[in-house]
Amino acid sequence: MPDFKIDVGAVESAAARGHALDFPHTRLSDAIDRFVAGLAAVFNWIWVLLILLIVVNVALRYIFGTNFIAMEEAQWHLYAIGFMLGIGFTLQQDGHVRVDVIAERFRRRTRAWIEFLGLALIVLPLCVIIIYQAWPFVLRAYELNEVSAAPGGLTNRWAIKAVIILAFAYLGLAAFSRLLRVTSFLFGTPPPKDI
Repeated sequence: MPDFKIDVGAVESAAARGHALDFPHTRLSDAIDRFVAGLAAVFNWIWVLLILLIVVNVALRYIFGTNFIAMEEAQWHLYAIGFMLGIGFTLQQDGHVRVDVIAERFRRRTRAWIEFLGLALIVLPLCVIIIYQAWPFVLRAYELNEVSAAPGGLTNRWAIKAVIILAFAYLGLAAFSRLLRVTSFLFGTPPPKDI
């Protein structure tokens, strides 16, 4: 039987990034990307905190036979915060899901137009709408000093609700940076090669 050597890392990398389109950078998009990546480095500590909280919750429950509702709620909220803030960084890194089976058959310029229209007509307007609609939602929770319905639960529910605004502003910033790059590819001079 022949001995086959497969570079698993190269296979995974090709599969994970095979759909990615590398668009030209602009000064503004690079500045925004650095800011988004810097915030992501801070936001990633949420996962370390979440793991520690899970370990403490498990120890409290199975070793000491007790639990604290506020700690369990904090765990749920940290999951939500981590995932919501991860969406913007994923877009900035071009790691979001596409229908690759279809997209890989399109020319680079066609894929760029799809990206442009998706960002300009769906992602950015959606961010504006959600931020606009979330603002009164957060404000009302703050004014009512909303707390958890569970006895011993978390207070200041407005803070977790405010993450909606933060996450979609972060996503909008990443989308705007990506839109700048796509626009540079589509409308920049000289015309892009490999179209």
